[in-house]
Amino acid sequence: MSGSHPSPRTLAEELRNRPDDDLSALLRSRPDLLNPVPGDLTQLATRAGTRASVVRAVERLDTFALQTAEALAVAPDPCPYGTLAALMTGDEDAPDADAGLRDAVLDRLPEALATLRAQALVWGPDDRLRLVRTARELLTPTATHPSPTGLGPTVAEAAAGMSPGRLQEILATAGLPTTADPVSAVAALTSLFEDRTAMAALLDAAPAESLAVLDRLVWGPPYGAVTAQPAPHLRWLLDRGVLLPVGARNVVLPREAALHLRAGRAHRAPEPQPPALAPATARDPDMVDRTAAGQAFTALATVEELLKEWDLGGPPVLRAGGLSVRDLKRTATALDTGVHTAAFWLELAYAAGLIASDGEADERYAPTPAAEDWRQLPPEERWVRLATAWLAATRTAGLVGTADAKGRTLAALGPHLDRSP
Repeated sequence: MSGSHPSPRTLAEELRNRPDDDLSALLRSRPDLLNPVPGDLTQLATRAGTRASVVRAVERLDTFALQTAEALAVAPDPCPYGTLAALMTGDEDAPDADAGLRDAVLDRLPEALATLRAQALVWGPDDRLRLVRTARELLTPTATHPSPTGLGPTVAEAAAGMSPGRLQEILATAGLPTTADPVSAVAALTSLFEDRTAMAALLDAAPAESLAVLDRLVWGPPYGAVTAQPAPHLRWLLDRGVLLPVGARNVVLPREAALHLRAGRAHRAPEPQPPALAPATARDPDMVDRTAAGQAFTALATVEELLKEWDLGGPPVLRAGGLSVRDLKRTATALDTGVHTAAFWLELAYAAGLIASDGEADERYAPTPAAEDWRQLPPEERWVRLATAWLAATRTAGLVGTADAKGRTLAALGPHLDRSP
């Protein structure tokens, strides 16, 4: 965060402090924010926090950036960078610590955080990192929506419905002094679980069967079932709050206790590096080039055949827009292909501006003036025109023949195939 600006209090305030290039990068990475165009940065920030938009952004994150967001979702809010780094790496002196993995995580973490910031999923300076509220709600583990971290609720969340008397009993059994109220009791139990030395001393006295239960729960799911009369090793955990009840017959390992057992790691296996990609089959480059050239020639020949077929007047435009099923079948027969493939070629020619409605009263499809210019180009330039149109296309030819949410059959060249953000 630049020293020229005070710490922002809201995402909208941070967006106002961003340079134009950063705002452009945000809109390129999340194009749905432009539909419709927001009136100001406050509207942009509001839209960036809507559930639908956040879900789209989260789904596009790489694995490590997503793991970073998941760690922030189980961290305090706001979260200092050091706390986030500790959640991603775990304790340096843990018995199973991997120095190489730790270094890789620390190397990649600034980049992952920059990605989350650039997409407006995280905001605030390094000492007060905030995951946007909707992303936190989406990624925070709950009983009905477990997180890939395998962590459960905090002590405060799990103990919310517990009687004050029972909380004091747990404190006493755990060797802590009683407190004046439930809030301070929860805080005391939380502090115990977050104190590595004190928690280790508590668990040193646990029966072996109790530790075996914790081993099964530590990496998730953190929930388990108990009977009305729990076995002694389960009672030991319940009496000290290491397991907390979340129903008549269910218990949960609180997040703070699980993090102690994990040596502070939010994820069992952080993935700072992308997986190595090994080709399943080696292909001769010359053969690949020849095959690709053959397919490019097929594309040119097919589109040329389509334009020739429609030169003297193509099929009529449906009243609702698009091509009728009968005319699509006729076109497929003329192109010697299936209807779904024919729909693809039609949509490609349409995207390239080679066919369109003729605009007459008795509206029909026909080649455009640009189609004649396209025919005069060298093959390589004709191919570039088609490929460029395909890359930028927002229409989904694969949906032709299916029904939309209102039960309407989607027609080739119809208005309801556009999926632009």
